[in-house]
Amino acid sequence: MMLTYLLLVACVQEQTADPPDWTWEGWVYADIPAEDTPGLLEGAIEIRDMDGAVLTEGYQANDEQLARWSIDLEDDVVGEIEVRISGPEHTTTVWRTQAPTTQAYWYAGSLFAAKQLTMDTFWQGLSEMEGEALGLSDGAHLYGEPLPLNEADTLSWTGATIAVYDSAEQVHPAITLAVDEDGLLAPSDTVDGPIAAFAATDLAPGPVRLVIDGSDGRSVVMDYNAEAGDLLSAFAFTLPE
Repeated sequence: MMLTYLLLVACVQEQTADPPDWTWEGWVYADIPAEDTPGLLEGAIEIRDMDGAVLTEGYQANDEQLARWSIDLEDDVVGEIEVRISGPEHTTTVWRTQAPTTQAYWYAGSLFAAKQLTMDTFWQGLSEMEGEALGLSDGAHLYGEPLPLNEADTLSWTGATIAVYDSAEQVHPAITLAVDEDGLLAPSDTVDGPIAAFAATDLAPGPVRLVIDGSDGRSVVMDYNAEAGDLLSAFAFTLPE
């Protein structure tokens, strides 16, 4: 009799549990998106506020579509948030965005966790280009790629100034790269064109601030809460209008 009672109570609780106010979902890739990049089938997603508190976690609702992740949100989750994505072969990749305020989807390729091997290879190539060891500490690292939306943006990214401030009060002028005549990344001061990528490595964990000053006077500031080994993402970075 007691078992029957407990089962009935469980059923009532399951039926009366409050559903989330909305769900945010989409495909998550297991590396920097390319034509054949697989989805993230194993890993974790955390949503944190800008004080570093965990608000909720992502989950895989469909066993047949494990690369599709869902995040349940309550209406008190508003404003700026961090999305932290990790995996078994990945560096935890930290995204900054605004929490959606209704049922929402992100575009496939918008969110991903970069593979550790991918980033290690990039840091090695950047070290050879700069003539010094980069990305080897247990600190955090930042990588970004501009997304110009018009000709004015392209001009603003040409000659832009980028700096990163870490919790140890160190200022890290970002390494900025542009695309040369051969279609390869090269130091931006050797190329007549817009910045195509930027990076700052070996940042002290804790509050980190990215400051970008476009050549046309537009500026933008992005704050992160970095943990050791994090990749702070500024992929597809756009300037304010």
